[in-house]
Amino acid sequence: MKRIIALFLVMYVMILTVSCMNKVEPAAGESAEIPETTKAEETEEKTETTKAEETEEEGEPEQITSDFSPVAGKKYVAYIYVEYVSKDGFAGSGNFNDGVYVSYPGAKNCFGIFNTVKIVFDGADYKTEDKTLRNSDPDFGDFTTKQTITKVVSARQSDYEAGEPVFAKPIIYLYPEKDTVCSVKLDVSGGITCSYPEYKENGWENFTAKPDGTLIFPDGKEYYALYWEGKGVTGLDMTAGFCVKGSDTASFLSDILPKLGLNAKEANEFIIYWLPRMQNNAYNLISFLTAAYTDNAKLTVTPEPDTVIRVFMAYKPLQKQVEIEPQTIETPQRNGFTVVEWGGTEIK
Repeated sequence: MKRIIALFLVMYVMILTVSCMNKVEPAAGESAEIPETTKAEETEEKTETTKAEETEEEGEPEQITSDFSPVAGKKYVAYIYVEYVSKDGFAGSGNFNDGVYVSYPGAKNCFGIFNTVKIVFDGADYKTEDKTLRNSDPDFGDFTTKQTITKVVSARQSDYEAGEPVFAKPIIYLYPEKDTVCSVKLDVSGGITCSYPEYKENGWENFTAKPDGTLIFPDGKEYYALYWEGKGVTGLDMTAGFCVKGSDTASFLSDILPKLGLNAKEANEFIIYWLPRMQNNAYNLISFLTAAYTDNAKLTVTPEPDTVIRVFMAYKPLQKQVEIEPQTIETPQRNGFTVVEWGGTEIK
């Protein structure tokens, strides 16, 4: 009996010894077996980390500046002011120093000249090159762009409700009596979101304005006006104005814009920009809110002009005609060095 007990004890000791040996750390170069539960936990943790990284990468695209360095795989957003449009793409300026051409098939069916378009593109689809664009529009002619976006992720017209440009296409003309070196600065409550030529820290500086309105910048580039867009203000007072049938928009604007001080060229450009947005509405409630505009977008021109004319139109699409107190219009006189600006906004 004692021998049997002794034999059992020896066997028990041997089992314990083998068990302890299996728990010893593996030698160098060997791998320890990982329990299945641990593997599952690590896989789950890794999956959560990857999801978090992907979520972070899928955040809002970075809005570009004139000196951005594109990174492949990273999305960027830019506002492009359309100067040229064809069936296979469009050209503009946005926040670039020079013009930019965007390859967007069907652009002619989506966008028109003077539209401001929000585009999202991948850094890999951006390149710098000299590309001459031929345009049949005599106001623009042929021009060369040095930036090209070969493909876009998405493109659409700016969305006012999303906090994108609201002061739509304010454009500034300068008419000195003789060649004059000028500087122009804006103080916009909501900030400037897009400009052409590029609005720098101290505004548009030291360019030469000619009596015919031509503007020549220090780098030798020539423009016919200064363009900008910015975030506007809400709660505009439209208690006085005009209720106009959409189909009568062109004739209404043709009649009233000269009374507001615009010449034929300025009025034509105003109508070309706004007519496509307004003519298909049943009615438009229209007010010219110069005071509210100038209070929130202060303009400083050096040297000080003799005459400043700023026209700002707010309109609201309507399904039915409404009664509204007619707005009194006063026609300004152009004397000496004259600066003219027009812009507008749609009230949702």
